[in-house]
Parts: sequence; structure tokens; C-alpha cells
Amino acid sequence: MRRDPILRKLISALLAAPSHFDSLTARAYILLKIGMPFATFLHVSLLIMTFQTSAMPLVYWNLVAIPGYLLSLYMLLRHENLLFALYYTIIEQPAHALLATMAFGMSSGLFLFALGPVAYVLFSPYHQWRTRILLSISFTFIFTEIFLVGVFQTPWYSPPSGWLTFMATFSAFGIAVVVGLFVGLNQWKTERAEDALEAEHARSEALLYNLLPTEIAARLKDAPDQTIADSLDHTAILFADIVDFTPRSARMTPEALVEFLNRIFSTFDELATKHGLEKIKTIGDAYMVAAGLPQPVDRPVHRVAEMAFDMLAALRDLSADLNDPIDIRIGLHAGPVVAGVIGHKKLFYDVWGDTVNTASRMESHGQPGRIQVTAAAREALKDAYDFEPRGAVEIKGIGRLETWWLTARGAPIADA
Repeated sequence: MRRDPILRKLISALLAAPSHFDSLTARAYILLKIGMPFATFLHVSLLIMTFQTSAMPLVYWNLVAIPGYLLSLYMLLRHENLLFALYYTIIEQPAHALLATMAFGMSSGLFLFALGPVAYVLFSPYHQWRTRILLSISFTFIFTEIFLVGVFQTPWYSPPSGWLTFMATFSAFGIAVVVGLFVGLNQWKTERAEDALEAEHARSEALLYNLLPTEIAARLKDAPDQTIADSLDHTAILFADIVDFTPRSARMTPEALVEFLNRIFSTFDELATKHGLEKIKTIGDAYMVAAGLPQPVDRPVHRVAEMAFDMLAALRDLSADLNDPIDIRIGLHAGPVVAGVIGHKKLFYDVWGDTVNTASRMESHGQPGRIQVTAAAREALKDAYDFEPRGAVEIKGIGRLETWWLTARGAPIADA
């Protein structure tokens, strides 16, 4: 039970890179961080084996090479110096492979270590791809030359065949680990990148569906270059505005002001979902919601009327909680609108037309705690709701309109 967390921590530590590194530099850093200790282990092993065969040139070589790999690891971890470790590796390994091949011949398999720099160069963050490929070709050529040296030159030493078999197996194991490390880490990085891309796509999808109605977001995904504009004949628009918001906001800290608005508008959002309405936008302390768009619904005016009464009830509860009276003005109107998506970087679903303007005027010319409606809205609601005539009101930009106060609600509407 305890080994698994320890192993996870070890793997996480091995696969960690400084956060300011780009992806390519981070990958090279991780490869070198794992590769340097492994190269040290290989050279310590080779030191022991070459000492047993009295191959003193290789003994001396390993004695010098081991501190070099330890210094490379120190420079990498302490100073984030990748260049020292990278260049040390791609110089030492071919030279070591050449010396070992001359000493023991092809049967030792030590010529395989000349392949290491090919992989390291391909993952170098300090060269363009063209340069990396040219360097890799160069090291492949060096590997071929070392191979030919092993084929045609008589070895300096003739250790027992069992020793050579063990050395060849050890060499194959070492290069297999190096290749596996490079391939595995590359695959891990690729999968991480794909997971991050999928997560980002999911976040973008969620954001799109938060900004736009579901049907509109789907249409936009199917045809991103298409202009989305709909003419809807049977809609109802509700505007609400907080009374005396400006003097209230002047007394509040920024944090308290945002929290205050968020609490109110979040409650309104829940009510909009409850009644099957589409929230259009908030403008300062004003809230706009609509019924009958983007898809037609049954009894749209009844839906916004129910929403209006619930908004008043919610603010009465909030006023009691805060021990501070909060009033809103509400205006309703019904009729045709044009709805669509505007913008490129910041998409926005909006509604236009006389119906919208009139609903806004119903709110702005209303009174605190009351719901003002037009003749069109009253006509749709008259069989189920009670009204109080207000009379003709001069509406800016429209003229004189007969308006009513919506005073009492009827029976709740059935689910659509």
C-alpha cells in the first residue's frame, strides 16, 4: 500500500521540469536528468569489467568519464545547464565507443553506444530541425565508421568468450534502455499534449455553451462562418433594474458590490432556468431575459410574468436576509424580435427590435416593486392575471402608451 505513493512521487520527480521551460526544453531536461545517472551507472559497471580484464586505457577512460557525468548532472540540476550535459554526452559516448571497439572488437557490442548521441541530438532544444537532422546523420556516419573499425581491426585484448557475451548483452541492454527512454518519454509527452488539447477543447466547448444558447452554439459549431440571424414572431421580453443602485454602490467596497450583484443575478439565472427562459444579458445593474427564443415556446408571456413575480419574491427574501430593502422595477412587452450572434473574438447572442425597446421603456418608466406591462402583454395575460390600469404614459422615443400594472399572478403554467 505504501510503495505505490512512493513510486508515484519518484516518477513525478523524475518527470518534473522547471515551469519556465518550453515543451522541447523540458523534454530534453527530463531526458538528461534520467540519462546522466544511467550513464554514470553504465560507466561504473564498465570500469569494473575493464579492470577485471586489465584493459587499462578503458579503466583510465572510465575513471575520467564518471566525474564528467556527475558534473553534468550537477550542472543540470543546480544551474539548469543543459548544454554542458548535452555536449559532454555527444562527445564522450562516440569516443568511448571507438576506444572500446578497438580494445575488444565487434563481439563486445560496445560500438552500440555510439548510437546514443543520435537520439540526444534529435531532442536538442538548441538547434533547428534541419540542424538536428544533419547532426544526427553525422553521428550515424561516425557510428558506421566505428562499426567498420570493429570489423577490420584486430582487437587489442582477447578476453574469454563468456566475458564478451556478457559485455555484448550488457551493451545491448544499455542501448535498449536509452532508446526506450527516448521513445517512452516522447510518447508520454505526446499523450500529455493530446490530453491538454482535449481538456482545452472541453473548456472551450463549455465556455461556448455558457456564452450562447445551446441551439445557437450547435449551429455555430456546424457552420462557424454562417451569419446567425433569426426572426421570431412570438416572444416576450423582461427587463429589471435595481432601484437606487448608484448611491448604494458608492457605499460599498468593490468586493461587496460584485458579491451583491452576483447574489441577485445568480438567483435570477436560476429563476430563468426554472421558467424555461433565455437570459440575454446584464447591463450594469439591469437584467434582461426573454421567452420564445432561440426556439418558440408555449405561452411565452406567461413565462416572463411568472419570472417577474418570482423575482420580486426573491428580493423580498434577500432584503430580509440583509436587513436592507432592495427594490427593482420590472417591465414586460411581447411581440416579434430579431435575434442573432454578433462579434468574432467575443461572441454575443443579442435581441433587437421595437419589442425590446418597448420592454426596456416599461422598466425605466416603471415604479419600484411593480411590474409594468404593455397592451400586448396584458392581452396575452388577461384571462389569468389581475391588472391595475396606469393610464397613458409618455414613453421616450415611442410616444404615449396605455400601460398597466401586473398585480396578481394566475395558476402556474404547465411544463413545456
